[in-house]
Amino acid sequence: MDGVPSIKDVVARFLTAFALLIAAVVASAQAGSWQDDAGVSWSNSAAQPSRWVVLGPHLVDMVEAIGASKRIVGVHDDYDNPSRRLKSVKGYAIVGQPGQINEEYLRRVKPDLIVYWPDGMSPQQLQRVKQLGIPVLTISPKQLEDIPERLRWLGKLANREREANKQAQQLTQNLNAQRKQYATGPRLRAFYQVWQTPLYTLSPDHLVSQAMALCGADSIVPKSPIAAPVMSVEAILRERPDVILVSQHGHSSAQQFWSRFKHLPAVQTGAILAVNDKDLTRPGLSLLAALPELCLQLKPWREQAGMRRLE
Repeated sequence: MDGVPSIKDVVARFLTAFALLIAAVVASAQAGSWQDDAGVSWSNSAAQPSRWVVLGPHLVDMVEAIGASKRIVGVHDDYDNPSRRLKSVKGYAIVGQPGQINEEYLRRVKPDLIVYWPDGMSPQQLQRVKQLGIPVLTISPKQLEDIPERLRWLGKLANREREANKQAQQLTQNLNAQRKQYATGPRLRAFYQVWQTPLYTLSPDHLVSQAMALCGADSIVPKSPIAAPVMSVEAILRERPDVILVSQHGHSSAQQFWSRFKHLPAVQTGAILAVNDKDLTRPGLSLLAALPELCLQLKPWREQAGMRRLE
């Protein structure tokens, strides 16, 4: 009948509509959306920012790793002895010192995005920056597996998704392989010493403590909402750590300090170990890169602990 669509026409229209729906779903998935670590919603379907202020050396590393360094117009002073310099170690304009930002310098570089680590700026200053209308992407990974995903976020905003996804996939595979490799065998009781007087350490939820646990060394530190709590010598002696991890520059003084406590397992076996603290304590790519070395450092002490327990 004239004016009445045939079954063939109905099917064709249905298939066309279905194809459009699928295309829309695929396009939406490709565009991608996510919430950053402050709960702010983002999407790479929006206009991509081209002038980034990146606050944190580990975040600079991540932006460089995906090939987006040309977008960086300002960073924190990353020298070991910060002072009134204009350029960072890598040659970027300095807009502030670690933990703070010079708002005059910030206006001067005219960013359209700030990639931010919570330790990179005070809450008060962050609020003032937001009042300037500059979008702030918060990156603060809570799990080791979060780090590759944050790389993907940066890739989406920098039009470098392919490179970011490739690297994130490889990092995740490496992390899974290492977790599987070191999952079995004797485990160690470990204390990570950040500072000696007072005895600052890291909470068991800290990324470094997670890295230790992946390698078979469980933190003796009690659960704490504080990222870097202080422990007393008496509390550490009660917990009897098998190993004590300390920075390379503090290794000698730590050996001297702990050698007084002859009954401590870590002292008895000489397991006061100097670790690559600079890389381990940066919550980014350097931490993941330092994992294999940390696991290899701990491996002989795990084997030794296993032999002692068989005696």
